[in-house]
Amino acid sequence: MERLFIYPQWGSAHLDLPVFLEKIKKAGYDGVELGLPIDKGERKYIAETVREFDLILIAQHYHTDTSDFEKHLDSFQQYLRFMSEEEPLLINSHTGKDYFSFSENAQLIETAQKIEEETGVPVTHETHRSRFSFAAHVCHQYLKEFPFLKLTSDFSHWCNVAESMLEDQQEAVTEAIEHTYHVHARVGSAQTAQVIDPRDENYTNERSQFLEWWKQMITSAKERGIKTLTITPEYGPAPYQLFVPHTNTPMADQFEVNEFIRNEIRKIA
Repeated sequence: MERLFIYPQWGSAHLDLPVFLEKIKKAGYDGVELGLPIDKGERKYIAETVREFDLILIAQHYHTDTSDFEKHLDSFQQYLRFMSEEEPLLINSHTGKDYFSFSENAQLIETAQKIEEETGVPVTHETHRSRFSFAAHVCHQYLKEFPFLKLTSDFSHWCNVAESMLEDQQEAVTEAIEHTYHVHARVGSAQTAQVIDPRDENYTNERSQFLEWWKQMITSAKERGIKTLTITPEYGPAPYQLFVPHTNTPMADQFEVNEFIRNEIRKIA
């Protein structure tokens, strides 16, 4: 199985796109993960520029945010369809709302599956706070109902929501691992979606747990016959990253930490 490392544009959107893409290409990343604007000309420019650098494109959908369900559904479909037009390797979707009913979120999941089948572009649903998949035990219910569900697994959100390292939710964690098709690799804790710096020995336990989860995700993908597993080291900028008090200086460098995470995952057999 091939492991491909993707770098997120999140935190680097202030850079001109070619400058950013050249940076990650030189660093040895295989692709980029970013949101695509609704304007056709703008998104085609982005997709074409990514391909000019011989990088893989993963489209990220986080745009649909309205609380009106019918409008939400319309927007959701629109974004997934126009992102599919640019033929990304996959679409990573922030799907639904934590306060939508089960049936409403289910309708969004089924809609995404229909669009995937029509376009041939896989849609993976990120385990993320505020979305249908905001907590391990809740996402578990959807996985049982919809066996076809593909996840972008980022357990940092679940740890934060559950205020634990999920020790008492092994069944839900195992089920999610077996549905993982894309990985967002960030070390979280029981109190934060992102520790200040995973290189800090104060976070040895958290780092070890996430490395074990990532190892299990890689093993599961191999066993399921997945040919390519994409992994995005996703240590984030402010407000995920904290500033040194009374300054605008981040307490850790985003790019350096993502490099650390990538190198740690590379050591996994």
